[in-house]
Amino acid sequence: MFLKCNDKKIELHPTVWEYLYPYLLRFSIKHNIDWTIWKAKNVVYIPEDKREELIFMLEYIFEELMAECYKEPTQRQRTKHSTRFENVVFKDKKYILNYVTDIIGIIGYWLIYMINALS
Repeated sequence: MFLKCNDKKIELHPTVWEYLYPYLLRFSIKHNIDWTIWKAKNVVYIPEDKREELIFMLEYIFEELMAECYKEPTQRQRTKHSTRFENVVFKDKKYILNYVTDIIGIIGYWLIYMINALS
């Protein structure tokens, strides 16, 4: 599945797609975007004039996810598997995300990636 906004096309990780689906569906209904073609075309198209609102929604989703589910990994985990972690700074707060094996880390990492790609 892909997210397309103007000329930016972002491939969505399957887990991220499952997590974002209800948010994107509500966003599309609210903004009168045709969501019925998503499965057929394998692309979620967001018009350019809705890009800022999409970024705002993704930021909200990231903040909500981190507030409810984020647990900082232990120093031992970070040392033992250092290549699994990515430091992310969002609104002056630092998060250490395991983007390989932790579902919260995977979703958080992809949300930040999409926010940066669309900004």
